Amino acid sequence: MHVSSVEASGILTPQRGGFLAAPPYPFTHALSAYTGCAYGQTACGQYCYARFLPNWKTAGLGVPWGLAVQVKINAPLLLEQTLGRMSPERRRGLRIFMSTTTDPYQPLERRYQVTRRCLEVFASYPDLDLLVVQTRSPLAERDLDLLHQIPYAWLSVTIETDDMAYLRQLGGGPALERRWQLIRQASRLGVKTQITISPCLRFTDVETFGGRLLESGARRLLVDTVEGDGAGGERTARTPFAHLEPAWQNTQPAHALYAYLRLHGPGRGLAVGWGASGFCGIAPRS
Repeated sequence: MHVSSVEASGILTPQRGGFLAAPPYPFTHALSAYTGCAYGQTACGQYCYARFLPNWKTAGLGVPWGLAVQVKINAPLLLEQTLGRMSPERRRGLRIFMSTTTDPYQPLERRYQVTRRCLEVFASYPDLDLLVVQTRSPLAERDLDLLHQIPYAWLSVTIETDDMAYLRQLGGGPALERRWQLIRQASRLGVKTQITISPCLRFTDVETFGGRLLESGARRLLVDTVEGDGAGGERTARTPFAHLEPAWQNTQPAHALYAYLRLHGPGRGLAVGWGASGFCGIAPRS
């Protein structure tokens, strides 16, 4: 793993089109405190389309996806300066997704703590509309205290399957049991949580996986397929996943899981979403 530090010139990236700018409630900005992701050599790295995006290509690190990470060491300072320059009225319209192209709680976060320091900045600005922190890492449990202090924050945890053996075949990754535990703990502490089954991978069966999702403690459940790669599956077709999983284009299991959750979720007070509209489905605070 090649790790380097960089002074970024900006930290909030406007979302003018694409997945996160979808209706009904689009995000206004994305925030990534790292370029590259150490999870790129695990299961999620097999299908991750971030390797094709401009910020990775222009980083010029010259190694395969998952083998290099740039740390934006000035991210918290930039965030403080950016939010501080805004009027309260403008801040109230901010809907931020953290992160689109990297996991904010990848292993390097233990050392650099740029995500935690960014959360400390957000905690001092209570007037934003939405912050979604997207991760698959149990390390997020460390910051539940901060997330609880941010009234507009949601913790979003990826649980793309309930079959850990299958994930190991693809390269492993954070243990699924630790992710379920993270959701339970966050929910107990009053942190707003959602689970993203994105992309939905091969799982045990609909009732077993679906039942556990319904009982997880999460407030929202979002299902997506590899077609949600921003290019209708074209990017996924160029990833190692397309070679490792012959049935990668079969979206029927994802649709079956979504149908099951839609049938049983609303009666439990759970929001159930699909694809981009699901990710962009959290209504404004005001």
